[in-house]
Amino acid sequence: MKPFLRWAGSKIQLLPHLQAFWSDHYARYVEPFAGSASLFFRLQPKKALLSDINRELILALQQVRQQPTHVVECLRRMPRSSRHFYQIREQQPETLPLNVRAARFIYLNALCFNGLYRTNLLGVFNVPYGSKHKRNPFDLELIRRAGSLLQHAQLLNDDFEKCLQHVTEGDFVYLDPPYINSKRRTFQYAAGVFSSDDLDRLFDVLHAIDAAGAHFVLSYANVKEMSPFKDCWRSMRVTARRNIAGFAADRKLTAEILITNIQ
Repeated sequence: MKPFLRWAGSKIQLLPHLQAFWSDHYARYVEPFAGSASLFFRLQPKKALLSDINRELILALQQVRQQPTHVVECLRRMPRSSRHFYQIREQQPETLPLNVRAARFIYLNALCFNGLYRTNLLGVFNVPYGSKHKRNPFDLELIRRAGSLLQHAQLLNDDFEKCLQHVTEGDFVYLDPPYINSKRRTFQYAAGVFSSDDLDRLFDVLHAIDAAGAHFVLSYANVKEMSPFKDCWRSMRVTARRNIAGFAADRKLTAEILITNIQ
């Protein structure tokens, strides 16, 4: 099934490549940069660990898992107009009941520009209203189905390195970190920015995953920073269309690289 959230940088176009690495024989599916979890929803593993540094995202996934009907009812009551969008965006999420807070996140994600998640330096979501979106942007049945699949997942709001400390032999790990190249980074994700230091940490963590007897696939831009990764593990070049640009003509095909320790 498809994800119920839109997500800038989502690897939906790469799913045919990515799912080829998966096998039902893996003990568990692990994803430390969950985002919309498009590969998780495509594979529908029986056991999973999903994590993300974005607290609002993980809270929304938790509520969709625990009380999808209540979240859906909250969404039904939210008017879908530019004026109401900005009123809801101005709400302080920490003051809201959890179901309403989760519904607010899904609402803003569906109606904002291109499904971006961008914050200011204070961590406040500031993406404008998207003038072009589906007439009915909420697939309420899809949210309910997602809630059912999320029953099989442990959800963490954590740094990727802490999440991956839980990886054990037999796990399958999919990693889709944010880009660090400033020419490619078009938005600030949550309160922090993925840096070259984080990429160094990721390199070390992949060695730990490998040593633990787990398997991984990493998707990233095909940039020079990937050279050490390609020297250590297998790599495969693929192409994807970037979906962040404001105009369709600017959404060009770009080179992506898949790094894996899977034969």
